[in-house]
Amino acid sequence: MDPRNLRKVRILVIDDDEDDWLIIKSYCSKIKDFTCHVEWASTYEQGIEKINENAHDAYLIDYRLGSKTGMEILEYAHPERRRQPFILMTGVLDSELEWRSLRLAAADYLVKGSFDEIALARTISYAMQRKFIEQQRIDQLLELNHAKDEFISIASHQLRTPATGVKQYLGMVVDGFAGEVPEQQLTMLKQAYRSNERQLRIISDLLKVAQVDSGKLKLHTQPAQINELIDEVIDEQRSTLQSRSQSITVAYPNKTFPTANFDTHAIRMVLENIVNNASKYSHEGESISVEVTDDKDAVAISVIDQGVGIDEHDLPRLFEKFSRFNNPLSTKVGGTGLGLYWAKRIVDMHGGRIDYQPNTPNGSIFSVVLPKSLPQNSELIHTS
Repeated sequence: MDPRNLRKVRILVIDDDEDDWLIIKSYCSKIKDFTCHVEWASTYEQGIEKINENAHDAYLIDYRLGSKTGMEILEYAHPERRRQPFILMTGVLDSELEWRSLRLAAADYLVKGSFDEIALARTISYAMQRKFIEQQRIDQLLELNHAKDEFISIASHQLRTPATGVKQYLGMVVDGFAGEVPEQQLTMLKQAYRSNERQLRIISDLLKVAQVDSGKLKLHTQPAQINELIDEVIDEQRSTLQSRSQSITVAYPNKTFPTANFDTHAIRMVLENIVNNASKYSHEGESISVEVTDDKDAVAISVIDQGVGIDEHDLPRLFEKFSRFNNPLSTKVGGTGLGLYWAKRIVDMHGGRIDYQPNTPNGSIFSVVLPKSLPQNSELIHTS
């Protein structure tokens, strides 16, 4: 509701004291700036039920609710994610409680007995105005972000076609289809070919992220064996590992091969990204291991390296878009900082998670945990 056009405001009062409820109801009936339609929830459980109906414009919540508190309602409701303001009420002024409520995104704080209908009307009106302005900013940012994602998607599509053509023609010249090439020119052409491949990888990363962020990506899941997926990933990465004199081993639980429901193409790319990162951020000659663990509900695939690892202060940004961290190998290996962001989004869509922990004495452990049963998620299409 736009508070500039206030006519009728639907208010929910959550308070276990009937006398307090009747006082607030009386105040609301005397408000002249707008008409109040007031409902009462006398318990924490009733309050939660009413909040879930999402049928009110503002919420007045008492701090004491039997064995529960208004703070617990704030923690449950997440006011920062809602368009409606939540206002906490208490019997006494408590600056610590006020600060805690504001940290939980309460729009305001009222002390019972210290306000009348004028102050209540002003508090509700101001709180709704602030939430409206806040939501406008959020909507503008979302629109801007959508426009940015659309631009990245369109630009990437337009870039990929000519870049792919450049790769094909360079490859034909390097392979001698246009005649013999002098050695000095061949060296330059091979360098151009490698640079073009890096360009295509960047474009591919941008396209994958744009597709996920736009909500257009649909995953087609089917029961599949984890060992077949891992074998394909290792085969794909083998030449890269050999060029760096690195080895890779795989260990399965009790020599069995677990099965889970997942989109094989998408999860293959997730694992390729993690294995490739393990190789890139490890020095030549080091080993990488893949360990599979299995329980009743989920399968975990852990990629363990002995590389440079991740500093503790960088961990909060580990899965953020365009995050790249300084380490002894970061300048050498390059990258877009999109791989882990995209990988986490894909695993999240499967109802799973990616865990990180440092390896001892050095290196990283990334674990992809996939549920064996499908989550209730419209983005997943079961194809078995």
